[in-house]
Amino acid sequence: MLRLRATTDIVTTVWRRAILDAFVAPRRFEVSVREFWRASNRLFHSGIENMDLSDLPGSEQHIRLLASSWSIGAMPPQDLYALMRIVRWIEPATIFEIGTFTGRTTAHLALNSDARIYTLDMPGEMASGIENYTSGDLSLLRPREEIGRTYRAFEESHRIHQLFGDSRTFDYTPYRGRMDLVLVDGCHLYDGVLRDSRSAFDMIRPGGVIVWHDFSNLYDVTRAVRFLAVQHSIFHVEGTSLAVHMREAQEHEANAVKRSEVFPGPATADAAQHRDSAG
Repeated sequence: MLRLRATTDIVTTVWRRAILDAFVAPRRFEVSVREFWRASNRLFHSGIENMDLSDLPGSEQHIRLLASSWSIGAMPPQDLYALMRIVRWIEPATIFEIGTFTGRTTAHLALNSDARIYTLDMPGEMASGIENYTSGDLSLLRPREEIGRTYRAFEESHRIHQLFGDSRTFDYTPYRGRMDLVLVDGCHLYDGVLRDSRSAFDMIRPGGVIVWHDFSNLYDVTRAVRFLAVQHSIFHVEGTSLAVHMREAQEHEANAVKRSEVFPGPATADAAQHRDSAG
């Protein structure tokens, strides 16, 4: 009841601002509408159930976060912390990250796991097929030498393998069925998100997890994840822009899915055996 009341208050407040801006400050109306859309998507998403961070099993290992300021294009602290909670829980042996950018998230993946990490990004100088990119997406394209610069200061074990290419056309054949965790945080166009997601489903092994970033934050990402949720059990982590799927989850109707079925406790012996056999 308290959560419902808080949700109603948030939506009502944003609606009031949007309506007020429409009459008093039309130039702010577009901004207000975007804020309402984001607030609504963080709270309501048909076919995708909310999951609280407390639903994830805890870990005896502390989460390590870098004391660096957040910058545009990087994963916000609350999303980064939630992602590291997932990493500490599943203890992945192999990770594939679609979208390196400056490598801040990559660095955290390395600091909070012993996994072999493959991270893919498209340098600005080799970018093509970007006619539909927004100005924001274009600003995220970096020269080859800038991609991954953050993680290089923490990469002493040579577990991070930097890959270059367009995620929409990259050949994922060597990675199919081998990944414990795939992070989809590359192209933000609807078709691009769907292609990256199909590649992610091809790469995760049984018991593997897919995490999408910018769900509920960017329109095309949200629309693509909602489309995928028609056939796959996907959860939104409350208070973040993360959506999560586990491969072994049974595909129930959204209202009948129990979190305990989709996110069982510690890895089973079979899942552990799959991790140990990672190449």
